[in-house]
Amino acid sequence: MAVSRTLLPRWSPLVLLPFVFCISAAKVVTVDVHAAKRLIQNGHTYLDVRTVNEFVEGHVDAAKIINIPYMIDTPKGRVKNQDFLKEVSSVFSNKEDHLIVGCKSGVRSLSATADLLANGYKNVNDMGGGYMDWVRNKFPVNAPADKEEL
Repeated sequence: MAVSRTLLPRWSPLVLLPFVFCISAAKVVTVDVHAAKRLIQNGHTYLDVRTVNEFVEGHVDAAKIINIPYMIDTPKGRVKNQDFLKEVSSVFSNKEDHLIVGCKSGVRSLSATADLLANGYKNVNDMGGGYMDWVRNKFPVNAPADKEEL
């Protein structure tokens, strides 16, 4: 049955727009640092998406951890790492791997998690609050001796 365009309000396509986005993309699930810590302790891999320098200055203490920067520093400022997905897939070829994605405050990890989900990864969670929240909760970190007390 065809619906006459005159019967639908002009704004009706705008009402449907959020549903289109929900159907077309997997939803990012953000967990707090307490839940992230439990998941890491239960075998999830922690994917730190901060820059290499940030990672070296201190990072989450996890049995399975890898650093693949989502953003990289350039002479023109910080830009998205165009090889991010390629680098992740070279380490995590199984898109069913369980990953916790974290950064400094939770902004980069949210974007990185969305990119991973859009690229077919199934079991990826964003760690809300990032490394700053992890440290604030006095959870274990690996850091140079002079950096452990942030």
